[in-house]
Parts: sequence; C-alpha cells; structure tokens
Amino acid sequence: MSSQLKILAIHSLATHGVASMKTVLSILGSRVLPVPSLYLTGLTNIPGHQKFSLPFEAMLRGSLELCRQAGDRLLLYVGYLGDEQQAAQLLACIQEYSELIDHILVDPVSGDHGKLYVPAEVLASWPALLEQAAWALPNYTELQLLSGLPPGQNRAPEEYVQAFHNRFPHLSFVVTSFPFSAQQGIYLLHRGQSFCWQHEQLELNFGGTGDVFAATFIQQHWLRQQDAQQAVKAAAARCLLLLKHAHTKGLRQLEIE
Repeated sequence: MSSQLKILAIHSLATHGVASMKTVLSILGSRVLPVPSLYLTGLTNIPGHQKFSLPFEAMLRGSLELCRQAGDRLLLYVGYLGDEQQAAQLLACIQEYSELIDHILVDPVSGDHGKLYVPAEVLASWPALLEQAAWALPNYTELQLLSGLPPGQNRAPEEYVQAFHNRFPHLSFVVTSFPFSAQQGIYLLHRGQSFCWQHEQLELNFGGTGDVFAATFIQQHWLRQQDAQQAVKAAAARCLLLLKHAHTKGLRQLEIE
C-alpha cells in the first residue's frame, strides 16, 4: 500500500489558457491523478473555443480500479463538472471506492461576480456532493447560490455564511472574494471557529485564480501539513503574487512556473 497521498482531480482541461486542470497539474505535479470532466480548445472566455465530451465515467472507474490495485490513498478534489450526470457518477464511485478516499474537497464551480455560468442542472447537483465532502471552496457568488436562500435578495454576507453552514453543518469551508465593506477578503470556517482576512484588492481579472487558490491550499494543508489558517494565507499570497506578476509583465493570462 502506498503511504503517499495522491490527488484524484476532477476538472476541465483546456489547451489554451491557464486554469482548471492545467493549474492543478502545474502546482501539484506528479501527485495528481487527472480525470478531465471536459476537454476544451480554450477557456470559456476565449472567443471561438470549442468543447468536447469524453467517456468520463469509464475514465473515473478505470482510474479508481488502478488505485485500488496499488492501494493508493486519495484526496478527491472535485472542480468543474461537464454535466449533472457526472455528479451522479461521482457519488456512485465515492460509495464504491470509499476505502481509498481519505479526504473529499469540493470546489463547486458555478459562477462568479454575481452571475451563474453553468446550467441550472449542474448547480442543482452540487449539494449532494457537498454532503459527501469534508471541505468546500466556494467563492462568494457560489456561497450565495448554494446557501438555500431565495435569489435576488440583498442580504448581509454573514447571512449567506450562516445559511450555507446550516445547510451543510459538517463542512469546513473557505469563501474567496468575500466582501468586507469596501474591501474583499477570505472567510474560513473550520472546526467551529471562523477566521477572516482582508487582502489587497487588485482591479484585475485573470481566469484561473480560484484554481491557483485551491491547488495551493491542497499543497500546503495536506501535502505540507500546514494548519488550515496558514494554508489559506499561503494560497491567498500565491494568487496575489501571480496576479501582480502577470500585470507587471503585461500578460493576458497567469504564468505559473
């Protein structure tokens, strides 16, 4: 049996652009067992991009069978889903291969900047996966969408946090792009305690920062054994550094080396 924790990563994979699975592989390297949920010629913000489906369930089950043969220990990281059927297939595999999975982390990729950008059926599939997870990494828009509160109401951020916690009381979670008056920051709820950090707000919009945050949090918390607070701070610091680097060099996308 392997004693080294591996990351079974479910995410989209785009040829052009720096986000999703490409970011996860860049940061976590050979620890990652990638299972793409969707192939794209480019990120969805690139005009003219194309999407291609793939035999997701067969790839997922086949990968898990090899993990079972090797006696691997897994952190299951779930990001972008290609459709709602993939959520059902994941749930079935979580039950069938439960002896392999030490941790489940869900990044419920659904929207940003106050807007939903996945089909309603995909949004509706996230709660069942969140019920199986120990950790979740929603941004503030996703926190609102998955809080269970009626949409379109201007509520205080703390109300969305409480509603999300009431809906998923077992979850530890980190909320990025969390509003603090005129600033933004990060909110962490872990083991019954909450922590908040304000950070420098840059008027920059690069795809993939959420994936950088998630991959770095995994790296620091599970692979380098930092506590949750320190791992969150490290993830935020890396995002800020990469944003400044891309802006200074006049890049159109993040550069991860």
